Amino acid sequence: VTNPGNCDSVISVVVVSVPVSIQANNDDAGNIDVVVGLKGFINALSNDTFNGLPINPADVTFTLTPNANFTTSGNGLLDALANIPGGVYAISYTICEKGNPNNCSMATVNVFVARPSIALVKTAQFNDENADGYAQAGETITYNFEVTNTGNVPLTNINIVDPLPGVVMTGSPLTLNVGETNLTHFQGIYVIKQTDINKGSISNQATVFGTGPNGRVVQDISDDINIVNDNPTVLTVSGCAIKVYNAVTPDGSDKYDKLVIQGLECYPDNSIEIFNRWGVLVFERDHYNNDDIVFRGISEGRVTVEKSQELPAGTYFYILKYRDSNSNAFEKSGYLYLNRK
Repeated sequence: VTNPGNCDSVISVVVVSVPVSIQANNDDAGNIDVVVGLKGFINALSNDTFNGLPINPADVTFTLTPNANFTTSGNGLLDALANIPGGVYAISYTICEKGNPNNCSMATVNVFVARPSIALVKTAQFNDENADGYAQAGETITYNFEVTNTGNVPLTNINIVDPLPGVVMTGSPLTLNVGETNLTHFQGIYVIKQTDINKGSISNQATVFGTGPNGRVVQDISDDINIVNDNPTVLTVSGCAIKVYNAVTPDGSDKYDKLVIQGLECYPDNSIEIFNRWGVLVFERDHYNNDDIVFRGISEGRVTVEKSQELPAGTYFYILKYRDSNSNAFEKSGYLYLNRK
């Protein structure tokens, strides 16, 4: 007889594993400007999901595809290293479930690295206002500036600072697009001084400044030829060459009223002697200067000819002696012609 109450019951429990949904989504980090490195410029996990919910970094393993310019500490934050070349980068990464390392998803972070930069070329042109081929104090130099945006982003508020004392700059702040060059917007005018002529050249450099989209100011020191180097602009001013204008017509009508010796301003340590055709000294002065110490056809000999006497028309002989700033001695001689109308 079977006793239905005398039974054993067996219950089987079946555990079903429900797959975890993990989803990595692409990111756009926008523009970054990297100079000394930039930590945590984006959290790549911020738009990724774990079972449809925001990811807890503790639940996943975050791995960055090996990259020479970007790193991560493993929490989804990306770091940019210093001095990354400008351009567009696609940074790949993978997230995997810690409990199931085979459950992974991959995505890409796109980022544009801005590298603002600028270059300046400065050239000089001597304006020979009196067209005599020599520089005199009061004549001018025109400085022209070629500005180039050598970076990969537009630049605004571009301006030039030229430290040459006395140079007058023109040109308001400028904007240049990527790769754009401007050759005419900025200009400088400089009035030559006698000290410049005595030195024989004028040398200086200007600096250009520009501002990138992220507010970083970039600059460049000028070169005289190209946008790569940074050499000063040097202009030779040949005003110290001695040239004797040896025709003197003291009638009060023009510049030939006196004996003009061009370039003598460079050699204040000088003396001149003038002799008539018989070798008699008729004029002798130190520190000849083409102004108040000057020969106007009047005798200023010390012993042989009466002072303040008008000399007759004719041919005379001069001896000019002078020293440069290094005390090197020079001598020049020749004939001059005195005419009277």
